[in-house]
Amino acid sequence: MKALRRIGWGLLLVLGVLLLVVLCRSLTHTPVHRYDAELSLPRASIPAGSNAFDMLAVAATHLWWPKAQDAQIGHLANNTNWDDALASTVLASNRETLIAWDAAVKLPNLQVPEISTADDLLPYLAEWKKLALLAQVRENVLLRDGHDPEAFDQMVNEIKMGRRMQNAHGVLIDYLVGAAVNNLGLAQMQRWTGQAHLTSDQLKNYARQLELSPDEAGTAYANAIRVEYQMWVATLDAMRQGTLTNSGMNVSYPRAWPAWPLFSFSQTKALYAAGALKLVKASPHPYGEAKIDDLQARPGMVSIFLSGNPIGQILYYMMIPAAASSLEKKSRGDAQLQATRTILALRAYELAHGHLPADLAALVPEFLDKVPLDDYDGKPLRYSADKKIVYSVGPNLKDDGGAGPAFNASTYKKPLDLVFPFYF
Repeated sequence: MKALRRIGWGLLLVLGVLLLVVLCRSLTHTPVHRYDAELSLPRASIPAGSNAFDMLAVAATHLWWPKAQDAQIGHLANNTNWDDALASTVLASNRETLIAWDAAVKLPNLQVPEISTADDLLPYLAEWKKLALLAQVRENVLLRDGHDPEAFDQMVNEIKMGRRMQNAHGVLIDYLVGAAVNNLGLAQMQRWTGQAHLTSDQLKNYARQLELSPDEAGTAYANAIRVEYQMWVATLDAMRQGTLTNSGMNVSYPRAWPAWPLFSFSQTKALYAAGALKLVKASPHPYGEAKIDDLQARPGMVSIFLSGNPIGQILYYMMIPAAASSLEKKSRGDAQLQATRTILALRAYELAHGHLPADLAALVPEFLDKVPLDDYDGKPLRYSADKKIVYSVGPNLKDDGGAGPAFNASTYKKPLDLVFPFYF
């Protein structure tokens, strides 16, 4: 009996010590003011009538896209299972939509509405992708009717609109949808480069129009992370005050502040700030140079409990690994951009010289200012004239000799190269 009492008292002592550790750690205030300047992104003041976001909203109000014909319209955008009658119907029914899209392309600014917390809905994102697909239906019709330069001009507009969506002062999902629009335009250009009746000089011009410096690509991603961080902090503050709701489900979340010592606002904010700042600083560099493994690792539950901020840590480890994985998507999009520019230049070279070059260095300086770099490892993109492919080493950072499936949205995660075939 005495032994059991001793064991019981021992367990209580251990629990008491653990609770004291948790209490002491929960009282630690972690200042994050030193991150504020690097993680802030002031909103731009845009004159009335010059925000492309408003014109895209107008385009969406006129959008004709019957749910029953969703798959068929998607085929038209991808130039598969072509149906002339349906294509004519789609364009005729979306005349006002396309007029508004073209007007949005010409406007100088694009800034999305400010988001307050994670509860805010972003219905325009689904509309953006449909508008881009509709633009591709029109491009395909133009190409089939022999208006190749006009179609390629519109592809450039689609790609540049995607870039603007990526850097529209939106959260990470805005960036990713903008990247999807951008990649749709790039894939469209890759499909048609070998079939289009364009001169060598025209192709060279399109390759140069698409040029984007690594700093520009990194800036768009970094800005999205900054806005994402601001949204995280606003959401945490709403949790602390008990004002966080889910409007879609019409429910309110419990107030986190009374959960002390299980939740520390300052410690959680500091965690988010450190993770976000690491992604911002990695944004201008190749994926292989980004040291973010710690952002994708999770400590054990005992370590989380003893942190003095278990609720905050659980929230952090629910969010930050997904945000960190988006850095790879930035490199994937850049690889597709550089591969598209390379394919355009290869076709221009072939038309000018009657054969493909032995290596990509032969494209410089006549068709490209320099050999495009792979944003995964920072080295020049790889190329095989025999296999008729341009490829990136991909996230495994290993040159597998162009082994791997042709690049598309469903295969990019496979641990082989990202392969971009061309057909000419």
